[in-house]
Amino acid sequence: MPFETAAWIWHNDYRGINVYVNFEDSFTLAGTPGSALLRISCDRNYMLSLNGRFVDCGQYSDYEDLKFYDELDVTRFLSPGVNRLKITVYYQGQSSSTYRRGEPGLIFELIADGEPVCVSSGSTIAYKNSAFADGEGIEKVSGQLGFSFRYDATRECEREGERAADIVEKTRALRIRPIEKLTISEPVAASLIRRGGFRDTSGKTDPPAKRMQESLLADDYQCGGQRLPSEGIRLSLDERRRSDCIGGAGGGGIFALIDLGAESTGFLSLDFEVPSECDVYIGWGEHLADLRVRTYIGSRCFAASYRAKAGRNRFENPLLRCGCRYIQLHIYSEKCTLYYAGIRSTLYPLTNIRRFTCADTLHNRIYETSVETLRLCMHEHYEDCPWREQALYSMDSRNQMLCGYYAFGETRFARASIKLMAHSLRADNMLELCSPAEVSITIPSFSAIFLTQLWEYLEHSGDDGFAREMLPVAEAIAGEFIKRLEGGLIRCFAERQYWNFYEWQSGLEGSISGEVPEEERSFDAPLGAFVSLGLGALSKLCGRLGLDDKAEYYRRGHDEMNRALNDAFFDAGRGCYASFLRRGELSHYCELTNALLVCCGAVPEERLSGVLDALTGGGLLEVTLSHSIFKYDALMREPEKYGRYVFSDIARLWGSMLGRGATSFWETIDGESAFGNAGSLCHGWSAIPAYVYFRYALGADPSLTGIYEARAE
Repeated sequence: MPFETAAWIWHNDYRGINVYVNFEDSFTLAGTPGSALLRISCDRNYMLSLNGRFVDCGQYSDYEDLKFYDELDVTRFLSPGVNRLKITVYYQGQSSSTYRRGEPGLIFELIADGEPVCVSSGSTIAYKNSAFADGEGIEKVSGQLGFSFRYDATRECEREGERAADIVEKTRALRIRPIEKLTISEPVAASLIRRGGFRDTSGKTDPPAKRMQESLLADDYQCGGQRLPSEGIRLSLDERRRSDCIGGAGGGGIFALIDLGAESTGFLSLDFEVPSECDVYIGWGEHLADLRVRTYIGSRCFAASYRAKAGRNRFENPLLRCGCRYIQLHIYSEKCTLYYAGIRSTLYPLTNIRRFTCADTLHNRIYETSVETLRLCMHEHYEDCPWREQALYSMDSRNQMLCGYYAFGETRFARASIKLMAHSLRADNMLELCSPAEVSITIPSFSAIFLTQLWEYLEHSGDDGFAREMLPVAEAIAGEFIKRLEGGLIRCFAERQYWNFYEWQSGLEGSISGEVPEEERSFDAPLGAFVSLGLGALSKLCGRLGLDDKAEYYRRGHDEMNRALNDAFFDAGRGCYASFLRRGELSHYCELTNALLVCCGAVPEERLSGVLDALTGGGLLEVTLSHSIFKYDALMREPEKYGRYVFSDIARLWGSMLGRGATSFWETIDGESAFGNAGSLCHGWSAIPAYVYFRYALGADPSLTGIYEARAE
């Protein structure tokens, strides 16, 4: 049994929020082992080294009662004689959209040639990692993602609180990681594209991100793309710059702007030399719309602080993954030699990326960029974006899974993400907003799409056993919606803990400000359509599993809802459907509602052509990138009439992003300016063209397997 002789350990003096603890152990080998593996699990993240060499990092995202461990091949890191193991564990200790708080702990065992040679125990040495600053005072990258970091290289040798580790109580029922470990690259090739001096204008107590955003920059010259890593690029301030920057009241120094060449994801890696101790601020971002990296957006801080020691500094932080294209350094020094600044990329290993080619170069580029967008949003689970949140949402991941089934021919990753989401089921029979996470609100429509998502997984994987395992969660969600039906219709959720969100479009974004007053509670067609889709999917799933009575029950619920939706929301004068029914009055006319009602089967045959015409006529509020999948699925009910429109629309929207320099597809068509200048330029839900090309251009069957190379005319 794994961990049979190992114990969960911690240093109980450091059980607070946002703390870093080092653990060390040693063992002796008579010779080089033929094979050696190390099993490890912790809360929340780890980085492991053996004999001073970095081995790996990255705890699988999990729950206190659903805990996973990694199994690493460490044979090449061992040698005869004394071997030394060191593990730094980061404990977040505060729930966010990417982490659900558990108890601090670490467990590990190293097995050489079948025998345990080193295990976590009360003899393991533990001490605070004093180079990392701890506590709630550290800035957060975002409320969803959690804390940034402050690191002091002058304190790396300190061993504060060193003593034997404490034995702690945590689950012994650990499971092996259900997906592959991420591949970690060598430092990504980059270019130094700007350099010069900077002077702070904000206060010294302001966060590094704010100081970087508001500083004055003075370029020495355009660098012309000096390559990194390098043998050493000398940066310095001339006499004029020295007086402008170093002599300024706010402080200053040298800045450097680095381009990774494309959207990337991984952990920060630095190599530079300074003549004396100084502060270095590290910012990361996806664009240069401000002629610099946008490090400070509201309360979000896309920057970290590093206190450099005199001489050569080599630093990497595998405990925080960043999504970015650009890195900006503010070095509080007159001189610096830069060898490297960038990231080591971390990507999920995909072995079967399917090719799609057609006669149109633009569509080929859109497909390739869609695939890259999907890859950048795959780590421990599907995530919405690598830059701002890195969170697993059911609606976002439904798009990603569908695209991935066709583009990668892979279902294992999807299964693991579905498992994480299902485990988040709340007492109100809704899923948490993100998984694994603990968030004060949730979105009912996102729970509804989970039912469709589960059926689509079964359809593409044929994994009846897993579908049967997940069925109780799906039925709990369906039962909650059915309980709320009124004559086949469903009102918006009125309670404070719900966000009636449908998409990022006027009138559909809902409000998270509190309870909905009784007089304002509307019947919502989008929610009804999502629930109808879910009941239809659940009926098919139960039928596939041989549960005929349940299949019939959910089919009747689906049919009843469709009749009610058609009767209640159709506006004969407009020839299409409204989104809301409040106090007997219809309001809000948009593409999403009409597309959803077509997709769920609520639109009868005699009204279908009129509704599809409305979807292409320009008179409805446009659907956004994320939900365009419903519009395209609706229109492809009549491919002879609307197929050309669908592919032209993809060329127009996704082509415009490429035309504006995108290397991955954006959260919305507005790009970086969306959401108060916090728009993501890499969002997994926008990879929809990959699905459309395979599903409709190639007519690919859901059971498509094996390496697939295809050409569409």
